[in-house]
Order: sequence, then C-alpha cells, then structure tokens
Amino acid sequence: MSTVVASPSPGHRLRLPTTFRWRLTLVTLAGLAIRVLYVMFVERGDPLSGDAVYYHEAANLLANGMGFIEPYRYLHGAAFEQLFVDDPGFLPTVADPVMPVGHVEPTAGHPPLWVLVLAAFSSLGISGILGHQLVSAATGAIGVAAVGWAGREVAGDRVGVIAAGLAAIHAGLWLNDGLVMSESLTVVMVAALTGLAARLVRSPDRSTILALGAVGGLAALTRVELLAFLPLAALPVLRYRSLSPAGRWLRFVAVGLVALVVMSPWLIRNLSVFKEPVLLSNGSGVLIAQTNCDATYFGDKQGYWEYLCALPQPVSGDGWLLDESERDTRYRRRGLDFAADHPVRLITNAVPKRIGRLWGVYDPVGQLRADKLVEGRNFGLSVLGLVQYYTLLPMAVAGAVLLRRRGLPRLHLLAWPAIVTAVAALTMGTTRYRVPAEVALVLLAAVALEAILDLSRRSRRAASTPPMEHPAPKLPR
Repeated sequence: MSTVVASPSPGHRLRLPTTFRWRLTLVTLAGLAIRVLYVMFVERGDPLSGDAVYYHEAANLLANGMGFIEPYRYLHGAAFEQLFVDDPGFLPTVADPVMPVGHVEPTAGHPPLWVLVLAAFSSLGISGILGHQLVSAATGAIGVAAVGWAGREVAGDRVGVIAAGLAAIHAGLWLNDGLVMSESLTVVMVAALTGLAARLVRSPDRSTILALGAVGGLAALTRVELLAFLPLAALPVLRYRSLSPAGRWLRFVAVGLVALVVMSPWLIRNLSVFKEPVLLSNGSGVLIAQTNCDATYFGDKQGYWEYLCALPQPVSGDGWLLDESERDTRYRRRGLDFAADHPVRLITNAVPKRIGRLWGVYDPVGQLRADKLVEGRNFGLSVLGLVQYYTLLPMAVAGAVLLRRRGLPRLHLLAWPAIVTAVAALTMGTTRYRVPAEVALVLLAAVALEAILDLSRRSRRAASTPPMEHPAPKLPR
C-alpha cells in the first residue's frame, strides 16, 4: 500500500523574514556562529601573541583593582624582553637587571577602551584566554550588525543586509576575533562612524551631531588614528544652506567638543600621571624606533618592524628605568634621527613597501607569514582572507562608481582607505592595519552586489513575462 505525502499548502511554506531587522538578526547570528566555531576549533588552546597579550593581561590587572598598569613589567620583571624574541642570546643587556616581578608603573601603551571591555568581563569571572576570545567573537558579531546598519544608511535596506553578509564571512575581519585584538572593536566603531556620517549628509540634526561626536570619542579610545575620520565626517554640515553660517560652524565644532568630552577622563589621567605630556597613547615612539632602522630600511623586514630595533631601551643617567612617557619620547627621537639620516631610502624604499604590505601588493605571502609569527594568525585562514580581500577590491571600485552615478556621497567611505594608507606610510605595513578600509570595501562591494542582483532579477522577470499578443490585422474584403 503506497503512502501519499501531501504537499504543504502555499500558506504553510517556510518563509524567510522580510523586514530588515529580522534579516540583519539572522546574518548577525550566522556571523557569531562562524566566529565561535573559529575560536573553539582553531584558536582554542593557542597562546596569545603580540598586542593581544597586553590587552588580556592589562584587562585582568584592571579588573583586580590595579588600575591601568604596564602588564609585562608587572608580571615578568626584568625578564619581560625575553617574551618577544626566539633566542634571548640576541638581547643586549637589559636596562634594569634587578627590576623585580611586581614592578608597578602606569601605562598608556594602547588606548583604553578595548582593555575596559575585556576588564568588564574579567570582573564577572570571564578572565581566561578562551573567555576573552569568546568576548572578542561576540564583539565581532556586533560588528557584523553595525556594518549592516551602516550599509542601510549608505544605500538602503538591501545593501545593508548584503554588507552584513559579507562582513559575516570575510576572514579579514573575523580572524582578529580569535586573537583578542582591538580590531574586533575597531570594526564596530568604523561601521558606526560611517553610518552616522552617511546620516549626517541627509540631515544635520542635533541627535546625529551628538552621536557622531560621542562615537568618534569612543573610536579614538579604541585606536588613535580613527580620530582622523571625525572632521571629514562632519564636513557636510558646512555645506547646508538651510543653516546660517554660524549654525553650520556651531554644529561642526560641536562634533569635536562632544568627542573631547568623551575622551577627557583618559586625557586628564594621562596628563597627570606621566612625566612627559601624553594624550591618547604612549605607543607611537617605540613603534617609530622599531620601524626606522637597518632591518626595516635595508634588511629582510623592509616596510615592516623589528623588535630588536627598540633595544637597548632608554635609561636614565643612573641606569634605572625611565617612566613610559620618557622612554617613548627617547624612542621617537631614535627613530626620527635614523629616518633623517636616510631620507632617500625612506622615500624610495621604506614608505612604498609599507603601503605595499598594507594593500597586499608587496610580498603578500611573506606578510601573512609575519602575521602568523607576530600575531599568531592561522596561515591557511589568512590565505583565505587574502583571496577574499582581492575579490572585494574590484567590486568595491564598481560600488564607488555606482554611488557616483546615483549622486550619493562617497567621502565617508573613501576616507578610510586614505587614513589607513597614511598610517602605514608613517609607521609600517601590516594586514590588521587594513581593517578600517576593509569595512569600507565591504560596504562598497555590497552596493555593487545589490546592483548585480537587481539586474539579474529584472532579467528573470523579463524572461518569464509572456509577450503581448497583438490582434491579427483585418484583411480587406
């Protein structure tokens, strides 16, 4: 006896959500799943490396009531330098061989917001490496939602959903989420700033002004260079003819003032605890020293950085350690002096190769190997991210052209590639410095994909529409 299975009626078929909010929620959950699986099956059990160690340890010390203190010297004393080299025999004599474990000194080695986020979870008992990796994964998923919202502000609901989908699967974004790097939070900030800048183009209302300034301040507390976007984002206010000249300038300045208020607790703290003036970060000096030396101008790390170039670390006249701000000032002078002594090599070799590393056109595979060594990135997944990035580039160019043809603004999207290129030219080229630009590439590529899907939909509709029947002509009698 055969069994007949009734087909579901059209009214009972599974239907995908049609609203932007529900579609974005589904894509965000998919992005979260990808990130959690990556953490659990790829990064789980691996030690942290590079800046991730700073963020993880500084967060736990902050949660334990120690404040913002330098984690390496506190945890390892004079032996901290050995953490960053494979062969300690290459190290010169340490600056202070008797610096004990538990040495306490204030730090502003990185802006504080990512440390604060991790510390909030550490205070709840989520203080292990795996716990912080999962926090990073959740932050990355929030970034997916933020990219979707930004896409909606730039060019509509469908572009928003497509952009979120691209952000969910793009390894160039989620690779950072298993490494406990601040780039996880950077994606959120860049997307939020971009969406608010697009909204400001349409209307300079007070709520948008306040939100742009507040997010700009938080972005600067995540990565200092993100602050460069804020004046560019506020520029459209100065072109609003419906406002008086005074009203335009008042709103433009208000964006910066709100950002300054958000940053002020950190600024005040830094100006009060260090001997040399410090605003957002103490990290630029040592980076300049590590990126302007023989190895990065003439050796095998051209356009990149070398840890040993910052050694020996600066000391005072009696051989004791300087405070972090004093060390950073002397590091900066060391690097700038080297650059001044080799201006031709800087212009013709170092800077072009820095930019080439950033954009994946100079030694891209070698750069991925360096990423694995320094940051602990999985090499195979990094290759996947590089291929995805190369695929995004032509689509992003097409998206920029489409926005121009539609008369839609592009400055808030094109600003990010310009900012990261300037940062690389001044410091070094590395894959993770490209993250803000990759958010913009994802948004531009979504514009192009939406146009392709729309064209395909119209073609199918035209093909399925039967030709119009014309009445037969009457024959003469």
